[in-house]
Parts: sequence; structure tokens; C-alpha cells
Amino acid sequence: VILTAGVALVPLDSITVIDYKVTQDAIESEILFRTSRLVSNTWRNISFFLMERKAALDFIIRDNSFEALNEPQRLAAILKNLKGGFGGFVDLGVIDPLGYQRTYVGPYKLEGVDYSTQEWYKEVQEQGKYVSDVFSGFRHVPHLVIAVKHEIGNGFSFVLRATLDTDRFNELLSELEVSGMGDAFVINRAGTLQTPSRSQGKVLEKVSLPIPEDSSYTRILEGKSSTGSPLVIGYAYIPHTPFILMIVKDKAELMRAWYKTQRELVGFLAASIVSILLVILGVATYL
Repeated sequence: VILTAGVALVPLDSITVIDYKVTQDAIESEILFRTSRLVSNTWRNISFFLMERKAALDFIIRDNSFEALNEPQRLAAILKNLKGGFGGFVDLGVIDPLGYQRTYVGPYKLEGVDYSTQEWYKEVQEQGKYVSDVFSGFRHVPHLVIAVKHEIGNGFSFVLRATLDTDRFNELLSELEVSGMGDAFVINRAGTLQTPSRSQGKVLEKVSLPIPEDSSYTRILEGKSSTGSPLVIGYAYIPHTPFILMIVKDKAELMRAWYKTQRELVGFLAASIVSILLVILGVATYL
């Protein structure tokens, strides 16, 4: 009886254990692959969203002279066209070579503001283009700034500065379908939320997760939430911006289907072992 049972049960147990491990590894690999693909597609959408608006401002500043852009009616017409063509633009401002906002069209009174000592102004002078963090500023409403510089000769340059509301920016993430009770959000390099998050809080709040290390490509890692739950975290640094896209999924929720299959597999194995032993005992007793 022992010999016959061993011959029957050892291969069955071995195949079950191997199948269990292979299936678990396959499901975890599929989870990581899908998360990586979602992060890659989403950061490209965000990058294109910002690049498209930078290109529009770059075209405007090259297609219009400094004098033309300082005509309020002309600048107001450009802003109207940007709102109609792209959406999300709140205001436009022309900053002269000394750093003063010479002309402004928008809902606020910002003519004559001196930006020469601002960090963003220094960066746009060095880099030629600039995308800001999301901040509240004088408006007390979350928004971001895109600015481009244009040389006008003799070592002088002026800057075209546009403010974008974050509604269109947020829509890029709110429309995502993230499995596993997932959460998609954008942070800056200081760990401050730039878009709303289901699990991490509101815009401009600090996230509880550690800031991921710098990387030029999409990366996936595993971590734990503040409550100790296992997480699958995908992230990507968005080039030429201060933004980091993060997609966080609850690993236990993603593995829920596997746990159900696991219970069924263990139940099938237990039933098989009992059946085999009963048959062996019955046949041996009969003989």
C-alpha cells in the first residue's frame, strides 16, 4: 500500500507544486508588465500634452515681434485662439529683457510685475524653456506655468509666459482605468502632489511614499503602504519637467483571483490524495 501510494502521490504532488510556482510567477510577471506598459503610455501622453503647449508658445514668440506681442489686443486674440485650439490656457504675459511683465492679458492685474529675481525666470534664461511645478501663487488656485525665451538681438531676449489651469492636466490621469484599486498621480521631485490622488491626498500635499530614484526609463518596484499592505509601484520621470508619474496598485487585490485559484488547487490536490489512498486501500484489501 505504501509503495503504490508513493508511486501515485509523489508525481502528483511534484506536478502540483511546480504548477503552483509557475502560475504564481506568470501572474506576477503579467502584473508587472501591464503596470509598466500603463506607465509608459501615460507618461508619453503627459509629455506630449506639455510639449504641444510649449511648441505653440514657441511658434507664437517666433511668429510675432516683441512690439506686436506688446499690443494688448493682439495678445488677447492669441490667448483666445489658444483657449479655443488647446484649452486650459488662463493668461499670457510678455516679459521684457529686464524681467518686467510689460503686457498681460488674463483675469488678474499682473502688469509691471518684476520677475527678474524669480528662480523660474533665471531658469528660462538659461534653458530657453521652462515648465513649473503646480503651485497656488497669487491666484490661490493650483496652476502651472510654461515660459519660452526668444532672442531679439544685441544679447537681449524677451519671454512669453503662459499660465495653465490643472483641469486638463488632471483629466489625463482621471480617465485612466487602473486595476487593483490602483491610483495614478503626478508628484514633483520634492514629493508634493501635482494632481489629486485617491490614496495620497489632495493637490500640494506630501505623499507618504518615498520619492523614487531618478531614472531615464520606466521602472517597476514593490513596496508597502503606510498600513503595511504590499504595493506594486510603477514610475517614470517626465523629461524636461519637474514631474514624476506614479501608478500604485494594491498587490493583494491584483492577486485576489490567484488566491481563489490557489484554494481550488489545494482543494483539488487534497481530494485527489484522499481518492487515491481510498482506491489503493480498497484494491489492496480486495486482493
